[in-house]
Formats: sequence, structure tokens, C-alpha cells
Amino acid sequence: MTDWSRQLGEKQGSLDRADALKTQTLVAHENERHDECLHRWPTIVAAMRTLVTNYNEGAGLAVLTMVEDSETSNVTVESARHGRGALVMTLDGADVCVRMRHSGTDATNGVRWVSLNRTDAEAAEYLLRNWMEQL
Repeated sequence: MTDWSRQLGEKQGSLDRADALKTQTLVAHENERHDECLHRWPTIVAAMRTLVTNYNEGAGLAVLTMVEDSETSNVTVESARHGRGALVMTLDGADVCVRMRHSGTDATNGVRWVSLNRTDAEAAEYLLRNWMEQL
């Protein structure tokens, strides 16, 4: 008479273990992607720095400044042109959170998430190009 309850418990336990394994696998995969992106981030930042330098050389003056906080994996590119603000990029897991700041005191807005499923140079270009084209 109690066989059905044991079988039901075994079935539920099996489902719970399968769900736990699936969750552990997803977390491990996300951690691997984050570690890979942390490893790639300095190269992406170097490529962004090159793009900023090239832009300034093309403009003939230092229009853009770039500040990196390597501890928080954060990069801010600011325009000296009045009213153009800054682009703030922060590595978050396997993606980059990109926000625009319109002035030094304004809160950031226009948040978008960018996947780093490109080469390092392509990622740097993708992160900066649209904003630079609007300067």
C-alpha cells in the first residue's frame, strides 16, 4: 500500500536531482564565459584605446579621453565637445553594460547590453563606433 508513495518520492527526487544538475551546469558555463571575458577585457580595452587615439589624431586635437578602472572592469570615454557627454562601459559577466552619460552630473541612461561574441578588435569597434559617429 505504501509502494506508490515511495515510487512517487523516488520520481520527484530524480527530477529534483536532474534540475539541480542542469542548474549547476548552467552556472558553470556562465562562470567559464565570465572568466574568458575577464581574460579578454584588457585586450578589448587596448583596442578601444587605439580607436580613441586614432579619432583624436584624425580630429587634430584631444576630443576624447578614456579612463579605465581595471578593478571594476569599467571604461569611460568622454567627449570634450560641449553636450556630448560620455560612454560608460562595464564588463558584467559575459556581456558589457553600455550607458550614456550626458554631462558630468547627470545619471547614466540609455542602457544596453552587448555580447562579446566578436573578436577583441570587433568588440571594441562595436562598443565605440555608433557613439563616435554621433559626435
